[in-house]
Amino acid sequence: MTKQSGDVQIRKFQKQDAQEVKKLIEGIMHSEFSDVLGAFPANDLENLSDYYGKAGEAFFVAISNSKIVGSIGVKKEDDRAALIRRIFVFPEFRGRQIGKSLLDKALDFCKEVGYQEVIFKTTSKMKEAIKLFEDNGFHEKVHLKLGNTDLYKLTYFIRENSPFSR
Repeated sequence: MTKQSGDVQIRKFQKQDAQEVKKLIEGIMHSEFSDVLGAFPANDLENLSDYYGKAGEAFFVAISNSKIVGSIGVKKEDDRAALIRRIFVFPEFRGRQIGKSLLDKALDFCKEVGYQEVIFKTTSKMKEAIKLFEDNGFHEKVHLKLGNTDLYKLTYFIRENSPFSR
C-alpha cells in the first residue's frame, strides 16, 4: 500500500532502489552534516534490504516523477520499541510535507506491528528533523552535550496508557 503526498508517493523500499537511496543519504550527509558523520554509522547503507528486512522493520521511500526524493527506516529496538532512522529529503523537495508523510507512514507501520514506543536519536545539527518530530508528538527524553554537538533522544508513545509512557 502506498501513501500519496501531492505529487509524491510513499512506498516500501525495493531492492532496485538501493543505489538511489544510498546516493540520497550519502549526498545529504556529506553536504549538510559532514562534521557529525561519525555519529551516524553507514553500515546499513550497504544492504538496506537485509538491515531493515527483519520482522517489525521496514524502509520507505518518497518518490516524485520516478525519482527517490526521501527516505525513512524503522528498526526494531526491542519487542516494545522501534527506532526511526535515515529520515532524509532532498533540499529542493523540503517544505512540501514529504518528511511528515514519511514519518506518518513509519508511525502507521509501528502501530500495525504493535510497538508501544518509537525512538528517534539525532544531533543538534539536524534542527529540521528535531522540529518535525517534536511537531508530531515526540518528546525529548535524553539530551547530552558532546563538545560542540548535542545528542538527543526523542520518544513517541503510541499508546497513551502504556506503562512505559511514564
